[in-house]
Amino acid sequence: MSWRRSLAACALALGASASSAQNFAADLQLPCVTAPEAEALVTAILPETIEALSAACAKQLPPGAVLRGSNAGFIARYRSDADAVWPNAQKAVSRVIGADASGILGSNVARPVIASLLAPAIVKQVQPGECASYDRIVALAQPLPPRNLAGLLVSVWQLADARRKPGEKRPALTICPRSS
Repeated sequence: MSWRRSLAACALALGASASSAQNFAADLQLPCVTAPEAEALVTAILPETIEALSAACAKQLPPGAVLRGSNAGFIARYRSDADAVWPNAQKAVSRVIGADASGILGSNVARPVIASLLAPAIVKQVQPGECASYDRIVALAQPLPPRNLAGLLVSVWQLADARRKPGEKRPALTICPRSS
């Protein structure tokens, strides 16, 4: 793995904002991840992301909001799926940071550590005025299997990528174009 790729991956993992990680990696093209890898990665970090979103939005939401309530059962269900899909999510992480990290990624603590680093980086992008919208998304997602929510989020990610104009800044991590 090149030192530049390692530094870019570390910047992303350590919570650099999307724009600063993008600027850092401007000369570095991180490899794309496949849609199934992206879905596994999203599923793997959903529990910690929802917990971080709850903490970040608690003061902006009314007392009855889903993100202010106890989501223990919901989070436990999502955590179970997160652990189950981790082997596929490892492929996405390995693709980005390099195959020589596979030994570290295979440990039992890798998923929670990566999720605990990525979740705050994701939630850091949330504006206080958006909390009610995120609360609604989480409320609507509660009955869904975690993989369905991940699939929806990845589909929105793909739509956003497809709408970017040529020359427009792309996110540091992209989903590989679909094969025809």
